[in-house]
Amino acid sequence: MTAVTDTLFDLSGLNALVTGSSRGIGRAIADRFVQHGARVIISSRKMDSCEAAAADINARRGRPDAAIPIAANVSRREELVQLYAKSATALGKIDIVVCNAAIHPYVGPAMGTSDEAMRKVIDANVMGNHWLIQRALPGMLERGFGRIILIASIVGHFGSDKFYSYSISKAADMQMARALAAEHGRSGIRVNTVAPGTVLTDMARGITEDKEYMEHEMRRNTVQRLGQPDEIAGVVVMLASPAGAYVNGQVINVDGGYTISF
Repeated sequence: MTAVTDTLFDLSGLNALVTGSSRGIGRAIADRFVQHGARVIISSRKMDSCEAAAADINARRGRPDAAIPIAANVSRREELVQLYAKSATALGKIDIVVCNAAIHPYVGPAMGTSDEAMRKVIDANVMGNHWLIQRALPGMLERGFGRIILIASIVGHFGSDKFYSYSISKAADMQMARALAAEHGRSGIRVNTVAPGTVLTDMARGITEDKEYMEHEMRRNTVQRLGQPDEIAGVVVMLASPAGAYVNGQVINVDGGYTISF
């Protein structure tokens, strides 16, 4: 078997911070980062969940100190400031930031979206990414290297009568990546967005259990199944590794062909 270090996907010597990485897509990303040689900060709101995920990844990959747990709520700026500071202290430097954590507290149209719900979504899904990236950029600029990957959603491309606040936040994330890519591409920093379709996670359970929604999903899904967290992780590993060095400011849809079906 070819070693990871013999491929374009080698992450040896790199350090990553992945938000929302105690479960679902974020955990799959963190696990694959460790497999490919990186050290990773596991972060979500609850420390016990972070500790359990880190211990499992370290055991599975045979690297006792590769995953380190640090809890933080991405909707609170002061906690993100501390998250980055603790992460940089634990690992020495942060080369890769994956903004994966997000919330989706209300499924419904604009008229039913309260101010409180809208603010919660924007703070967690947009401002949290902005605050964390602001902390990471100075070190990346100083070293002339950085990889920033935002996990959005294909709903950021569409109008929707169900995902008003969430779709707005994900469209904003796509534009955040484009703006940062244009601003810092000459400095060795690559910023991209991965936009999953419907993936089998706890967060998506509400819609995956909706028979009417799933019938609509399968009419447009060209591979006739939902995605797995690992299938998102593979694309993120590519973007973080030398394989993705010439990709900048892009939105990569990982959606079973949903967005190309007419």
